[in-house]
Amino acid sequence: MNYANTTRRVAVLALMAVLAACGKSAAEKRQEEAATLTSLGEKYVKEKVREPASAIFRNQVVGKGGATCGEFNAKDAFGAYIGYQRYISVARDLTLLAQDVSPAEFEQNWNQLCR
Repeated sequence: MNYANTTRRVAVLALMAVLAACGKSAAEKRQEEAATLTSLGEKYVKEKVREPASAIFRNQVVGKGGATCGEFNAKDAFGAYIGYQRYISVARDLTLLAQDVSPAEFEQNWNQLCR
């Protein structure tokens, strides 16, 4: 296969991807965005827990400004699950676990970003 054919194929594939994206409804685009934000939130929470592979998530929503809010459970140093806790994740450096701050501070942030 020569360079011109390869370039043409890449261009055709790129055009097909663009056209496929154009055909998505607003609801599908919102759903994809929510899935992406939720996935990033999970990734950032896993970076903060002792046993990342053990993390389990539930009750996740995308709040104000794209903040991912939900609950997680993960294992501690003894291999036992700690129990579900809430989290808020806006970005890697802005991921807040309920265990890391006072209950009042966490609740204030939860009410601002997750409701």
